[in-house]
Amino acid sequence: MSYIYLLASAGCSLLLVHLIKTGESRQQRMLHTFTVNYLVAALFAFAIGGWPNIDFDTGQLIDTGLIFAAVTGTVFIMNFLFYSKSIHLNGMGISVAAMRLSLLVPVMVSIWLYQESLTVFKLIGLFFVFLSIGLLIPKKRTIRFKKVNAAWLLIVIFLLTGLADTSLKIYEEDFSQQFNELSFMGLVFFCAFLIGLVLSLIRDGPIINRSELITGSLIGIPNLYSSIFLIYALKEMDGAVAYPLVNILNVLGGTFLGLLIWNDTVTKLQWLGIALSIAAFIFLV
Repeated sequence: MSYIYLLASAGCSLLLVHLIKTGESRQQRMLHTFTVNYLVAALFAFAIGGWPNIDFDTGQLIDTGLIFAAVTGTVFIMNFLFYSKSIHLNGMGISVAAMRLSLLVPVMVSIWLYQESLTVFKLIGLFFVFLSIGLLIPKKRTIRFKKVNAAWLLIVIFLLTGLADTSLKIYEEDFSQQFNELSFMGLVFFCAFLIGLVLSLIRDGPIINRSELITGSLIGIPNLYSSIFLIYALKEMDGAVAYPLVNILNVLGGTFLGLLIWNDTVTKLQWLGIALSIAAFIFLV
């Protein structure tokens, strides 16, 4: 069942990517679109999962679980903002590579903090995952803005994406008894919405237009369930295995999505990456 959850998580992520790319092609302001997305996701999560049970112990001003959800929500939206900036300054290919290779962070946390282990075959599979991701990511020329190298953004999105993914593992291990999955993600997305709303109000122009409202509403549910299904998978399998599998599914699926829908071309190196990703699956499952 855990593999079905990983497939479902990757499927939601691919639908999310397709909707985002559609919005970008229509010149939408993606911060505003994502702010709507976070609100829709939060309201849906609360409607299905219920309002989270927050208990304040005597002398404790703020619940620890609430703090963790707020920090996670901040990481989610800041990761999006830095990722968008990196795409503009560094290009799509290298930015996606930094985001996908960030799976090293949750894998290391799973091994060191939660004492998970990898067999020799799974270590080989993990190596193939990194190698295949490197081959599958489209290579594009690095872009510099006003002659300033923006490579530091790649480090930021590497860390923020890694922390965002790791937060789901921490929730499953340490906070799942306090919040159910939907209630927790509802808090995360609501915090992200509040930050997005403030930033949207600061910027010039209307807060939201019709096109951004529609796209944001469509993005909300798949964005929510890409995390929910991954949490379900983490309940049944080690994070050291789940994260590499879901990342390679996302990159592999994104390659075929671009080929079939967006008329992308697949290079010989990318076909080699596809072959290596299949080998990675064989070693990891």
